[in-house]
Amino acid sequence: MNAYERDIRAAVYASFRDTGRAPTTDELAAAAGAPQETVIAALRALADEHALVLLADGETIRMAHPFSGVATDFHVTAQDRCWTANCAWDGLAILALFGDGRLDTHSPATSAPLRFEVVGGRVTGEGLIHFLVPAAHFWDDIGYT
Repeated sequence: MNAYERDIRAAVYASFRDTGRAPTTDELAAAAGAPQETVIAALRALADEHALVLLADGETIRMAHPFSGVATDFHVTAQDRCWTANCAWDGLAILALFGDGRLDTHSPATSAPLRFEVVGGRVTGEGLIHFLVPAAHFWDDIGYT
């Protein structure tokens, strides 16, 4: 990862932090003062390095772990802000970053609502978080994992 790619990656994370969503390539290009094609090339390089995940169009941010750039069933709220996570694990990671808050989702088996709360670094809630894919195989299909 070169310095420019690090700057683009930092801008991606700043957008998630500040707005709760992924930036567009137009927004990144404006912030970087660079042509959109240069930003897209940097995003693709970051995706090749598993620093983020793009949609099939090769330029829209799908994931910058632990944040999701697309709608999911994992909603995180903390400090009067909201984010979408990729999974329960990522939802808890967002709370580790921002402090006390909650992760709302539902049971994949029953569709019953599930809420996990974090207060003072302690997670409470009813439910079980289970990982079907071993960590060594997450990147075999990161969207499924």
